[in-house]
Amino acid sequence: MLTAIINSNRSRPIPGAVGQCPFCKSEMIPRCGEVRIHHWAHKSKVDCDPWWEPETDWHRNWKNEFPLRWQEHVFTDQDTGERHIADVYTLAELTVEIQHSHLDPKERRAREDFYKNMLWVVDGSRLKGDRKKILGWRDALTEIVQGSKRTNLFLLSDANELFPRDWLQSPVPICFDYVGPNAETETAPTLLFLLYPGTVHGGRLVEPLTRDGLLRAIYSERVHMPAVRGILQNVSRLRLSRMRS
Repeated sequence: MLTAIINSNRSRPIPGAVGQCPFCKSEMIPRCGEVRIHHWAHKSKVDCDPWWEPETDWHRNWKNEFPLRWQEHVFTDQDTGERHIADVYTLAELTVEIQHSHLDPKERRAREDFYKNMLWVVDGSRLKGDRKKILGWRDALTEIVQGSKRTNLFLLSDANELFPRDWLQSPVPICFDYVGPNAETETAPTLLFLLYPGTVHGGRLVEPLTRDGLLRAIYSERVHMPAVRGILQNVSRLRLSRMRS
């Protein structure tokens, strides 16, 4: 984790300090070496959030794109008492979950049901087969052109052609990042790929973005679920002219 509680305040890792986990309240110790991103670790294995997983530096780098006050937000369901800690929770009430390791579809659905208005950032570099598929993205995507205006929105007829199968049924937007821990940097696309939920015009809507472009979309609330539904509705009304990427 990137934050712990010291003297009732959230804190970055400080060499020699002792912190408290914001979720389970157990003791945490700082890891401030020269190789990995500085972070906190539980002093002993305890019962923390069952959704918590060991984090890669890729994961921590993504969390550090956001203000400290947005990171590692503890949620409590007021009806059931269920508690979880989200990677990022914005002032505009969007949850961003960052995922490197394999995630069981049942847990994916549980997280989506719990957070509701959310965005996944998924490490697309994890499996060689997924890294290989995305190399053909330029041939697989067809750009939507409105009049003579390029939209940077693309249609994909078969999502299996490019993206990991386990994620295709998600009802929320997913952004795939292929410059992750297992990236083959000489071939990996530097763009991110935002996969919209559901189908439109018989295909899936995809938006290639730079990292800064995704951050702007988050800050402007364009990837919130109401905005996402509005984009899909607008695209469904278009009489399309299509241009290969």
